[in-house]
Amino acid sequence: MSWDPVSRKLAAVAPIADERLAAAFAKYEHLTIAELEAECLAVEEAFKQWVQHPGNEGKPIQLAPMYVDRIAVDSLRERRTWWE
Repeated sequence: MSWDPVSRKLAAVAPIADERLAAAFAKYEHLTIAELEAECLAVEEAFKQWVQHPGNEGKPIQLAPMYVDRIAVDSLRERRTWWE
């Protein structure tokens, strides 16, 4: 299984305060578990670099460009690991 329409399911059952989250789910939900693992590592590395950049010191992590991607990839990876 490599497609779980979380972006549609989530929007159907709960209001989404930040549409970027639904878009992030849609961006990644077609990936296989192996691809999600690789994407998770890439997003985490980009996030780590953002946090460590001196210009971002003291900024809330929600301002990181990959913030919603990080949530979506990790959520899909966990969901699919237990589901598949």
